[in-house]
Amino acid sequence: MGLKLKKMENRSKHYGDVVKWVEKVIDSCETYQQILSAKMLIHNFDEQMYRNKLNISLIWSIRASLDLSLSFKRNEIMGK
Repeated sequence: MGLKLKKMENRSKHYGDVVKWVEKVIDSCETYQQILSAKMLIHNFDEQMYRNKLNISLIWSIRASLDLSLSFKRNEIMGK
């Protein structure tokens, strides 16, 4: 399968929809390099949320959730 970083054309730019897309990217990771790419994706999304002036508590909550999902996925890959 592999990491899917395709452009989100014709998709909502709402943060909730982007979160779902990032979660799908994390779920598709199969290698450690893909985990690193997903980590950068999360970082870029985090910066975008700050630029869009979302509520700071919401940003922290979303970031924590994505970081945890990525951590679980990394552990799963490294355990193989």
